[in-house]
Amino acid sequence: MNSKKVLNKIAYHLKDCYGLDKLSKHLYIGGLLLSLTRFTSTLGLLSVFYGTWRCFSKNKYKRYLELNSYETRLLAVKQRFNKAKTNVIQLKGYKVFKCPSCSQKLRVPRGKGKIIISCKKCQTEFRGKS
Repeated sequence: MNSKKVLNKIAYHLKDCYGLDKLSKHLYIGGLLLSLTRFTSTLGLLSVFYGTWRCFSKNKYKRYLELNSYETRLLAVKQRFNKAKTNVIQLKGYKVFKCPSCSQKLRVPRGKGKIIISCKKCQTEFRGKS
């Protein structure tokens, strides 16, 4: 049999498949990393098999919904990480106090000594060292 005919038959059978997307790539990478250790090798292989099954799936709508759900969760994790990163960066220049009456977080610049801090939410004044 001619190799061109074989490739055409394979292409004909794969024309309606979903294909490779971001979730499948992450499943492959995670699966390969998990399969490096003895304790998580089965989980890694399952991840690779699931990624392959997603690529060859004909139900494009469900795969799209899975991808959309994954990207939504990934975005939430990225936003939480970026928020924590900015908080760490801000800790260098500011000190955070909590209002004793309403528990509002207040940010005060460092290096000002003992100051009186007034809460913008409830107008309570208290002392603190910045």
